[in-house]
Amino acid sequence: MNKIKEALFSSRDPTFQKKKIPIIILLLFIGVMILTQNRSPEEQTVIKSDVQDEAAEITDLERQLEKKISSLLKKSLGTSKVDVMITLGSGERLIYERNESIQHDTGEEHRDDQQSVSGRKSTTSEVVIGQASGAEPVLKYVEKPMVSGVLIAAEGSESAGIKKRIIDAVSKALDVSTHRVAVIPYE
Repeated sequence: MNKIKEALFSSRDPTFQKKKIPIIILLLFIGVMILTQNRSPEEQTVIKSDVQDEAAEITDLERQLEKKISSLLKKSLGTSKVDVMITLGSGERLIYERNESIQHDTGEEHRDDQQSVSGRKSTTSEVVIGQASGAEPVLKYVEKPMVSGVLIAAEGSESAGIKKRIIDAVSKALDVSTHRVAVIPYE
């Protein structure tokens, strides 16, 4: 290691100084490549399946919401031509109960002109039910996903009054701001 360090940082050759940066970048690039290639195929498969599962979960949630909103709009508008598209930001998040303890230590010392010393230590741990081998974390709540946007195509939405009623109803039902809801006429 010392020989490499000496070769890189103490060369007397003036042209070597210009070559030093590209050599360091090349070594860093090789190191990153080695680190990324060390993942086993099983790990890569697990990561891909987790991402695919979350994407499928989001799609299912979007479809359920679209059916509910479409059904309500069909009833309220008195038409059978309503299509709804909802985009979610992420899937549901499970929030688990946690124990948190915070310790504050304060004291005064008079060495080397320091007058006070303080410290803070924080620890958190999941709350579990059951014995060590069969312990399960306690679910605090399920956080619903945020709605990114809504597009509605509805027959009879040419009227500004009807369009406003649709936007207000959807924004309240999905807890999304009105600028994230678009209504277009069904053609």
